[in-house]
Amino acid sequence: MRRLSFDLYRRIGWQPSVDVYRCNEGWLVKAELAGVSKQDIRIEITGDSLIIEGHRKDWCVPDTTESHSMEIAYDWFQRSIQLPDVILAEDVRTDYREGMLLIYLSNKG
Repeated sequence: MRRLSFDLYRRIGWQPSVDVYRCNEGWLVKAELAGVSKQDIRIEITGDSLIIEGHRKDWCVPDTTESHSMEIAYDWFQRSIQLPDVILAEDVRTDYREGMLLIYLSNKG
């Protein structure tokens, strides 16, 4: 996995909301990433830490001349989650549907 540059860390604009569930075989982390392309998401696992990072890009709506209200964050994001167990990085499954990233993490050896 590619690490983000120090300059990028200074520009991080938002953190996605996450839910963390304990499962029989480990953990399920569900991250709210509406509007983020799958190819713009990176996951890193180190010991008991999970880092989700990437970029939500704005896209232009045709025929607009100005914005009236802007509440959605379009920027780099990062979210770090500390789990109570060591995670096996080689046993990670992901699914991305309807703007939710599902990360299945195993702690079984």
